[in-house]
Amino acid sequence: GKLRNKLKAILKKKYQSPPGGETDSKENQHEYILSEPGYRRRHQGTCSFRNSEVDEPIRTALTKGVSGIGKTSQVRMMILNWAEGKGNQEVQLIFPLPFRELNLLKERLSLIELLYEFFPELKEPGICNLENCRVGFFFDGLDEFRRPLDFKNSLIVTNVTEVSSVPTLLTNLINGNLLPSAAHIWITSRPAAVSRIPLQYIDRVSEIEGFTDSQKEEFFRRAINDENQAKAVITYLKNSKGLYNLCQIPFICSISASILEKQTYVPDKTCEPVALTPLFNDLLILLQMANHNVKIVSELGELALKQLVKGNTVFYEEDLRECNIDARVAAVYAKGNIPIFREDIGLHQQKIYYFGHTTIQEFFGALRFLQSVDVQDENRATGHMDLFLRFLLGIAQNFNQMFSEAGFTSSTTLPEMLVYIKEKVLENPASPRTLNLLNCLRELKDYSLDNDSVHFLKTGIPPDAKYPPSHWSDLASLLVASESGPIDMLGLEVENRGDEELLRMLPVIKASQTATLSYHNLTEKSCECLGSALTSKVSNLKTLDLSFNMLKDCGVQLLAAGLAEPHCRLERLKLSGCRVKQNGFAALAKALKSNPSHLRELDLSGNEPEESGVFHLVDGLKVVKCELQILKLSNCKLGLELSRALAVLLIDNPRHLRELDVSMNDLGDRGVKLLMDILKLYCCQLTEKCCENMFGCLLNIPSLRELNLSNNNLKDEGVKMLCNAFGLPACQLEKLNLASCGFTSEGCRCLVGGFSFSPTFLKQLDISRNHLGHSDVAFFLFLKTIRFSLETLRLSDCKMTELCCPELVEALRSSLTNLKELDLSGNELGDIGVKTLCMGLTSTTCKLERLFLRCCGITVKGCSSLAVALKSSRSSITELGLMGNDTGEEGLRILSGIRDDPRYKLQTLDAM
Repeated sequence: GKLRNKLKAILKKKYQSPPGGETDSKENQHEYILSEPGYRRRHQGTCSFRNSEVDEPIRTALTKGVSGIGKTSQVRMMILNWAEGKGNQEVQLIFPLPFRELNLLKERLSLIELLYEFFPELKEPGICNLENCRVGFFFDGLDEFRRPLDFKNSLIVTNVTEVSSVPTLLTNLINGNLLPSAAHIWITSRPAAVSRIPLQYIDRVSEIEGFTDSQKEEFFRRAINDENQAKAVITYLKNSKGLYNLCQIPFICSISASILEKQTYVPDKTCEPVALTPLFNDLLILLQMANHNVKIVSELGELALKQLVKGNTVFYEEDLRECNIDARVAAVYAKGNIPIFREDIGLHQQKIYYFGHTTIQEFFGALRFLQSVDVQDENRATGHMDLFLRFLLGIAQNFNQMFSEAGFTSSTTLPEMLVYIKEKVLENPASPRTLNLLNCLRELKDYSLDNDSVHFLKTGIPPDAKYPPSHWSDLASLLVASESGPIDMLGLEVENRGDEELLRMLPVIKASQTATLSYHNLTEKSCECLGSALTSKVSNLKTLDLSFNMLKDCGVQLLAAGLAEPHCRLERLKLSGCRVKQNGFAALAKALKSNPSHLRELDLSGNEPEESGVFHLVDGLKVVKCELQILKLSNCKLGLELSRALAVLLIDNPRHLRELDVSMNDLGDRGVKLLMDILKLYCCQLTEKCCENMFGCLLNIPSLRELNLSNNNLKDEGVKMLCNAFGLPACQLEKLNLASCGFTSEGCRCLVGGFSFSPTFLKQLDISRNHLGHSDVAFFLFLKTIRFSLETLRLSDCKMTELCCPELVEALRSSLTNLKELDLSGNELGDIGVKTLCMGLTSTTCKLERLFLRCCGITVKGCSSLAVALKSSRSSITELGLMGNDTGEEGLRILSGIRDDPRYKLQTLDAM
């Protein structure tokens, strides 16, 4: 207790002052690019050592985020909350150990000695028995740690008093050799450094969000006192999507506000897009550094460049001495209102330096670099100097004008540079570096490629015939995505539907994740371009719906050529009603053989493939690597031949297919021999004769989970045959739909007998619109007497009356009943039946959450009975359906009051 209280007092004193710091192949993208809409993710960092989903403690958590996004601020908040008793109190001790300060420890020491280095005040009470209490460690800034972490070859340390190097202590603490059950570790990092810790040692990864667009605007309105000026600044920034996206970082917002509030704006005048370099040039002018201390600009530039190449963003006194920087001079700029350069006091009172933000470091580095050689190729691999390159080009544009007083010179030929960059972009617009090269052009205030892409979008004509239309299309797609991020869904306006409009919008289609182009008057003319769009490296398209267009076989053949390419990542393709016949089916099969691993859903309903077309398709689906999960062939004018073809498929390759829709085909009784997880056979003109075959399927297909036989004339005899399989271990049905199958109470009793034979897996049962009547009490008795997993029961329009309700109440009261949803709509229960039913709703063992009593002859009296039950603390009802009853205004008022009262559980009321 004494140690804990003293530690809390130390941390409160330290962290109550404002912070001085920061507020897949993607990890190799520059952080500026990671702030683009296409890369932004919405996983807000959490602030607890406990996993709320499973209510278990988390041992190791990692929070990542770009520089300045707020990682350190979150760590400070968590530590201060603990010290003030507001959070994570299940943790007895918390030790913040920033990586930038761990760099200062070169000697070998034990974990206990390391803690004393950071908290010498704790030597008096003494740190002991860490193994017997829950201890939190905060390691902030993994990207700032200069020493390697070797998780493969590190020496094993298991004792807190065992002496070793700092990296070895860290690896053993993170991998669980040290304090395996006592420690809770929180690490923060910029994205590029996350890979330094193997993922198997991380229990949870979260990401810090930056400002939303509304928060950006709020920031500028608060930072700039003049309302009109603030509005002008916001409009000015929005003119440059790239810079506006970067304003999700609080520091960039602060810099932008400090500089732009002193600018003069002309109302309603269109401003040219804002480049990043002029903004930072204005920052230097604002500080009058260029006029008053050119030497420190050069020295800080040398420091920035050297450490940028090494990948360091935090510096120490020896780093400053290496660049001949006087620490006292540097401290002057560290105390400025605008944080160009910062100084902190770290472990043992040693000074730690860093630029106010990584963009400042890259700007100064680019400034210094203009004295020396070209940008090296090593940047291409990781992109960690992308923004540096942009600053370099931006400064070079007007270098002689702005920095001649600093003694710099440049031999850069800007026209040649522009031509070179444009050629690189158009040679391979799908390159990962294209977006940064386009940003470089914007730094040079060259927007010609942007304008050319807009022209191509409008006309479809390549502005430069030297490069093919596909390259211009890829470039336009990239620009669309970079401005707004991948578009969730695209559909053309009704008046603009047709082949010509689609071709013009092809780049936007590539930037979309879902393109809904059904009923768009498209023909085969569109299909070749759509096929090429599917193979583009910049395409985001995952779902393509071309249903009910006159594509025919020739169009599908052109589309299939794109599907066959390995770069195609389309997951869902819908071609229903496209007049596709056997040749089109054959082309799709060939495409599936060539590229079988991406497509998950294929809808070919409403076409006329005939027997040969179906067998062609099945031949493509039989490929071992085919991962198609959903296949829809409804209304294809097929009969027994469809069943034969699909039976071959399901026997040869049944592993991935989960759903098959062959409804509205004349399969007949002999056609029911299909193997899959979801079997849709509603409205297939089946009779009781098919049920014998279905019995065999239920026994021989253990993967069968859902069976829909609704709207077939099975009658009592058919249901009886099926019931022989229910309850047997080989039958693992989870969902069964027998609605409108023409059976009576006799068939219902067969169901009872089948399911009560042994424990079942059934979770959902629909026997609506069958003539059960009120005499079939056996059905309700089996609900309470067997080990049963049923959660949803639908009994609408079954000719039931209030006489069924007492048995149903007994079933709801059973501790073995797990029913969560009950639909009794369309039965004449009346007020008396509802009153009886309410007795079951208030039982302590009743788990019912959703109850539907639509069109049940209920009046205000029934509403009053329901109100009493719903107010009971034992009621679990959250949703109630009463539409079609004569409840009157009074009944509606009573139940609406319960729904709106937070004391009760009812949330949804359907009574109008």
